[in-house]
Amino acid sequence: MGRKSQRRHADHKPRARVVPPTISRTTEQPATEHRTVAAIERLIATASYTGIGPNENRAVFARIVRALTEIEITRSAPQAPSALIATALQNRVSTLYENGWQPADIAHSVKRQFAARAARLAIAFIATHARATDAIHRAPQQWLAQFEDLGVYSPRRDCVVGGHEQPLAVWARAEKLDPDEVIAIALQVLAQLTLSPKLSGLTTPPSAWGDTNRGLNAPLAIPRDDVDAKALKLIRALLAKAEATTFEAEAETFTAKAQQMMTRYSIDVAVLASAVAGGDIASGIETRRVHIDSPYADEKADLLSVIGAINGARAVWSRQVGIATIMGFPVDLQLTDLLFTSLLVQATKASADATANDRALRTPSFRRAFLIAFADRIGERLEQAQHVVSAAAETAYGSALVPLLANREAAVAKAFDDAFPFVTSGPSRRLNASGWYAGRAAADRAHLGAGAALSAG
Repeated sequence: MGRKSQRRHADHKPRARVVPPTISRTTEQPATEHRTVAAIERLIATASYTGIGPNENRAVFARIVRALTEIEITRSAPQAPSALIATALQNRVSTLYENGWQPADIAHSVKRQFAARAARLAIAFIATHARATDAIHRAPQQWLAQFEDLGVYSPRRDCVVGGHEQPLAVWARAEKLDPDEVIAIALQVLAQLTLSPKLSGLTTPPSAWGDTNRGLNAPLAIPRDDVDAKALKLIRALLAKAEATTFEAEAETFTAKAQQMMTRYSIDVAVLASAVAGGDIASGIETRRVHIDSPYADEKADLLSVIGAINGARAVWSRQVGIATIMGFPVDLQLTDLLFTSLLVQATKASADATANDRALRTPSFRRAFLIAFADRIGERLEQAQHVVSAAAETAYGSALVPLLANREAAVAKAFDDAFPFVTSGPSRRLNASGWYAGRAAADRAHLGAGAALSAG
């Protein structure tokens, strides 16, 4: 059976065709003679296009690793290959920042493609860049939050953690790696970053930072269109209970109650924000990124898109880098992210339960169909819940609420279309029928419709 994908794909602007540097027969062999810096740099450049990708590139990449390792060990060049690779990595991090990437995006992209060890290498270069640019005192607030999450910023000491002058060497010692492992992993990370596409910029890149971020990171003078701590704590507690319980009826009640609170809270904040903004609705729209891990990243992106659409946010999926970008008002983005995280946990657990007693169902096709059907059915249930809560809110706020919500929806749609003019819908796919019906059934058990839970006080 077929179904059109819910997600929208980022259609990045075509880049000029990049022709990898050629490598001659002689340079493919292990190097024993004295090498020039230029020759080593050519080897590194070639490796940056062969470190990931088709299988036929792996033999070339392996020969380059052996050649560079021998040069590294014998010191038969005026500059060590590891030092030149480190320079290339640092330059690539800087380039990605100017191309719309942020620190957390780089760490996610590397970790998604390779192991945690490679991600720690990427984080080491993120820290080095942060120290070199005095990012702690110049970067916008969202960068500081990402630095803190990555462990390269200590708010208490107000300083960069790490960021050594020789990040590759320090990382290699900490990981206790041999020279060939160091060069192989570093070149793979370089290849991943070299082949990464441009992303739509969400904030000011380092080249445009001012001398200080003071004032930019200060609390706003007017209330933010965001979730306050008390409401956030209650919603998280309900979703945590829904994820933890082994009883379907309890999970249904907890999740439905959380959706009820989310919908009503979003409406209340919309009314308040409209009064504060004085009609300037579009000024409150923000864009955030959600990092989605494999396996079944496409299907997880479907679920995010469905949840976002119901809660007033729009999403676009960049499959190549495993990043979804969502646009909407801050409260809706935050609530979408919360519900997505919770339902993903519930869907994963339900999928495992559905295949626990039948080994034949533990196939990628079953799990993909399961997740797609789960998202499809959850969308229907969320929409039902939304109608019930919105009707109650309209009674409380009066007829002015409908045009207010419609204007917010139109503002988000326009901002999204302006920011992402090059998007395409996902193709229709043939799905495993057993997985489809099992996913629909699981979504029914995670019922989010208008039932007793919605009417509960």
